[in-house]
Amino acid sequence: MNEKIILLFCLISTITLKAQENYEIQVYSSPSTPKNTTVFEFHSNISPTGPKNETNFTNPLHETLEITTGITDNFEVGFYFFNRINNGTYNYMGSHIRPRITVPTSWDWFFGASLSFEGGVIKDALTNKYDADYEIRPIFDKTIGKNYFSINPTFDGSFKTKEVFFSPNVKYSYAVNPKYSLGIEYYGVTGNPMNWEKYNLQTHQFYLVTDLYLDDKHEFEFGIGHGTTLSSDEWNIKLILGQHVSWKKRK
Repeated sequence: MNEKIILLFCLISTITLKAQENYEIQVYSSPSTPKNTTVFEFHSNISPTGPKNETNFTNPLHETLEITTGITDNFEVGFYFFNRINNGTYNYMGSHIRPRITVPTSWDWFFGASLSFEGGVIKDALTNKYDADYEIRPIFDKTIGKNYFSINPTFDGSFKTKEVFFSPNVKYSYAVNPKYSLGIEYYGVTGNPMNWEKYNLQTHQFYLVTDLYLDDKHEFEFGIGHGTTLSSDEWNIKLILGQHVSWKKRK
């Protein structure tokens, strides 16, 4: 009973609670990684055309390695290694750790729900100085027939500057068949939850995405995004490749 009360309190409290470069562009689903399973994901993205209000944009390539392991049936821990390639120069940009807990299926909720806490260090590409930052991401999703919906009302911020940002993510996809789906994703950064930035200082991007599940061990996602404000990348291309490895011993 205590576990249920604590998890429910966390989910509610985070809802009532400056954008970095994009090293991971993904809307999360609620299920956590199964116990005794590790998922290796490579996140790649590049902006052929950057923000209209940035004159010195250099089209950096972002490469992120994410390693997530299921600890229990509803708890996982993920690690991120951020990398940036710009003008032929490679830079390690920092790392995060991300524990996540999922509402057990035995609770029989109408929708899926989980809560992710992420934190670590990230390097500013202009100053080369590291900052300690964090992210709190509630995740809610629902599948209705061939239609899938997910919303991540995310809050992130900096321990150094004390800034806090509201960064909502939303996804809708339609399953063309069991292995292939088409969808639309939205990513925004509106500023302080209590005092939003002016519209053109916010970022709003919409992606057309395709998800391919070759089998139960491999995943593939490709998306093309377009920004709608002066501060958003005008165009962005992203790719996610995933490999699932089971550590459970066979009898």
